[in-house]
Amino acid sequence: MLKRGPVRWRLAAAAPLACACAALAQEEPFFSVRNGGPSGLRGDFVFRVVGGAPEVVGGGPGMGLGRTGDEIQGLAAAIDPGRVTQDFIICFSVDPFAVGVARLRISGQNLFEQALNNQQPGDTFLSTEAFNRVEGLLPPPFSMGLENNALAVNQSEEYPNAFGLLPEASPEVFVPVGTALDDIDAAFRATPYSPPRVYFTLAGASLSHDFLPGPDSGATVFFDPDFQQGGDEQVYAPPSFLGLAPPDEIDGLFVFDDNLNGQYDGTDSIFFSLTPDSPTLQALGLSPGDVLVATQGALLRFANAGLFGMLATDNMDAMDMVPLVNGSAEDTINSMVDCPADFTGDGDIDTRDIMAFLNAWAARDPRADFNGDGRINTLDVLAFLNQWNTGC
Repeated sequence: MLKRGPVRWRLAAAAPLACACAALAQEEPFFSVRNGGPSGLRGDFVFRVVGGAPEVVGGGPGMGLGRTGDEIQGLAAAIDPGRVTQDFIICFSVDPFAVGVARLRISGQNLFEQALNNQQPGDTFLSTEAFNRVEGLLPPPFSMGLENNALAVNQSEEYPNAFGLLPEASPEVFVPVGTALDDIDAAFRATPYSPPRVYFTLAGASLSHDFLPGPDSGATVFFDPDFQQGGDEQVYAPPSFLGLAPPDEIDGLFVFDDNLNGQYDGTDSIFFSLTPDSPTLQALGLSPGDVLVATQGALLRFANAGLFGMLATDNMDAMDMVPLVNGSAEDTINSMVDCPADFTGDGDIDTRDIMAFLNAWAARDPRADFNGDGRINTLDVLAFLNQWNTGC
């Protein structure tokens, strides 16, 4: 059981990060959303957050798209093989129907908690389990053995990592049932290439399939060397190369294009999830929350939904990989997400944090406005003690 003390958890508020979960650099996350959300954003554009609001940075005509109903479903950046470890955790998002599993809470928010708050489609989460590209699930201490997840990015402008989507509700706030929700549909971290080289899939019903090369299928993976310049899109892998059928649709996606040639060959690997209505899921007894992998033409289940704290019926509709820090999922998460209860910032949650907070509160230090209402009073003390008692 997790406890306060030497076990460090920084899982509630975060600094800007370089993947759509969070990151160690200053780049903002890149993402797309499902059509029809309350923000009115189109599903065929790629966005990043600028000044607290989504701004178009690519996609649409720049990816050969822009027709009514087009929707990006899988989106991945080219990974520089020389800068990436083979060990990673997985960042993911889910659709509005996902509920998660009530397991040990490692933070104030995770998928299960956010589903109870009716916020889950506009968030991204980090897996507590670590994976190796070839070996799959890694044992502890690489993994944490919790089969859970931690909230990484929320839609609220009040949350340090935010997509700027709707509704603007902090993680602990319940959003009334029936409220229109934006849904993160694809996401990827920053890349060393400018403009980003991207791999993407397009919803099967999208009209732009007729104008793109390759099979008209939501399971066709495209490569675009410049997502701001249209006309250079090409097929990276057709469905048959991945062991899929044309009616299948790829949802989440990240790609290891080992020689960066924009062609699925050699030792390349494509990691993905499938939409719930994909025939291959039913044929092979797979879940829309499973992470699948295609390597050299072979289709395998890489990780089952339960490893991410998801039910078999939950749908993973965006994903990214985050290289391990110090060979540890725990260190990776701690390096990406801060804990407000760790008021001293020393990595431990103990009585020193209480004393530091009370000293700041007595001095009217702006940091003591713990509930963010613009006032420093006893409500801040209660909010801090509640957070400290939770752990993070």
